[in-house]
Amino acid sequence: MQNVKIEPGCISCGSCEFLAPEVFQVVVTSQVKQGVDLQQYEDRIRLAAAKCPVQVIKIKE
Repeated sequence: MQNVKIEPGCISCGSCEFLAPEVFQVVVTSQVKQGVDLQQYEDRIRLAAAKCPVQVIKIKE
């Protein structure tokens, strides 16, 4: 997992922040926190991406 990003269209539901608070933060829309070791939270990131109701969490391998 090289990168995680939130594409336009986020509805700020908070699902990603609930599932992986170490990685995601909802301000106005969801954001990926800077400096996070993505490898450490890979399972949670994948779960958040799968559960995103608008499918805007994108993972670059």
